[in-house]
Amino acid sequence: MKQFLKHIIKIDRLLDQQWPLFVALVLLFVLRVPNLVEPYWYGDEGIYLTIGQSMNKGVLLYQEIIDHKTPIIYFLAQTHTQLNFRLLLIGWMLVTTAAFYYFAQKLFAGKRLPAFLATLVFVVATTLPSFEGNIPNGELFVMGFVLMGLLILSRTEYVAQLLESKKVLTTHSWFAYLTSGVFLSLGVLTKVPAIFDIAAALGFGYFATTNACLATKKKRAGELIKRVSANLPVWIVMGVGILIPIVISIVYFVSKGAGQAYLDFGLLYNFRYAGSWQLPFTNPLLLFFFTLQGKVVAMGLLTLVLTLLRKYVTPAYQFILFWFGLSLFASLLSNRPYPHYYLQIVPAFSLVVAGTLSEGYSILTSLKKRATNVLGPLLGLGLLGIFFAILVLLDVRPYPSLGYYTSFMQLAQGKISVEEYNQRFDVHMRDNYKAVDVMKVCPDDHLFIWGTNPMLYALSDRIPTGRFTVSFHIKDFDAYDETYNDLVEDAPSFIVVMNSETSDFPEFYEYLSENYRQTPVEFDNFTLWNRMDCKVTE
Repeated sequence: MKQFLKHIIKIDRLLDQQWPLFVALVLLFVLRVPNLVEPYWYGDEGIYLTIGQSMNKGVLLYQEIIDHKTPIIYFLAQTHTQLNFRLLLIGWMLVTTAAFYYFAQKLFAGKRLPAFLATLVFVVATTLPSFEGNIPNGELFVMGFVLMGLLILSRTEYVAQLLESKKVLTTHSWFAYLTSGVFLSLGVLTKVPAIFDIAAALGFGYFATTNACLATKKKRAGELIKRVSANLPVWIVMGVGILIPIVISIVYFVSKGAGQAYLDFGLLYNFRYAGSWQLPFTNPLLLFFFTLQGKVVAMGLLTLVLTLLRKYVTPAYQFILFWFGLSLFASLLSNRPYPHYYLQIVPAFSLVVAGTLSEGYSILTSLKKRATNVLGPLLGLGLLGIFFAILVLLDVRPYPSLGYYTSFMQLAQGKISVEEYNQRFDVHMRDNYKAVDVMKVCPDDHLFIWGTNPMLYALSDRIPTGRFTVSFHIKDFDAYDETYNDLVEDAPSFIVVMNSETSDFPEFYEYLSENYRQTPVEFDNFTLWNRMDCKVTE
């Protein structure tokens, strides 16, 4: 009994100390419960699961099935079902949120209130459907890797030299630097824009160096050499850590005979993708700032302001605003209005919101003192304003969150059927689930969909007959002949032709009419064809 009481006391003390994190994690879990009953409705998730299922059946990534992202997201999607993928995401975000909370505490010098506020903003922004936080998108998995890397780094003198204004690095935590680099690299191998989070990590050393040099009126060149010499080994070891997973990934795909395909589709295709979007406005100045050169200029100006006006910005705020600028840059690489792209901003955004409120309150309550850090909150408000203006300019349309939870409650109370609930997510749901039932009469590993409906591949646990999961990739790579040959070779039991697909593909339609027939079951959004020897009845 005494031992039991001791455990209770320990738990009570732990909850007393960690209540902000506990509240945030409970909120996260409760808000994510509806994620577990969603249908197979979201396109990108359908692609991830399709590729993951294909890999489970021995298909080689990039060589035999492709998408344009780096590989880790596809390995994570080898969970066999959407439910497992969603459970993985919930566990991932619980750990990610804990890492964010402790990192925020470090930035806010152990103050629990601003760290708690930042964590609440983080949980809400990464969990609500507004920016697709309910979907296992790459950005959410990137956060986990990046925040673990930054949390490890925050326990070292490398970060302390900025946050605590220590003079020079005297001891080095080499393993921490290496491990931090590995985690940051895993972020890049999940989605390429995480490169900008690596740049943010280098910012600790940069601002510690420039702050020390600008504070020294004499012998600035000597101070610069001393600081750079102290930080250079850290950057080198972190660089080695960053290279290790990338080199391993290259060796892996080369050993599988897919080295060139990995280079083409996993890495280089991102540059092509980033430059192919047309902006919805024509103002020359705005157009310039949305070019790569314009973003570099804007980021350079922000860095210059944070460097030269160091007396009016706290060191922690220098890093936070620098990270926010880099995250905004990363989210705008392709200038596309997809809500989940802006999830990458959320960690820095949450810190800016909490930091601005915290520092603004401190300034207002100490009017008798000289407020030397007034520029930080002002810059924070300015950057937040720019961010929201960009969302308006690019016509980014967040998903409705109230309707999402209202529909779930109606389902839980039996006020709507599962079919009606599913159909509210996407118009293809009724057709897709009905098609899966029809296709059960002729088991097959393969399926061909002419059009865009990757959710049906994942739902039916069937893999594409060729390398492509959607028709726009076939058209983008002009891979009609390759796709036709793969289709004829595999001869799947069923073929789906989407009503929305109007592109010419004469060889395909000729082959279809000669070897397949329309199933007697009718669908609203596509036509389902069955091979002649596969008998389908209504």
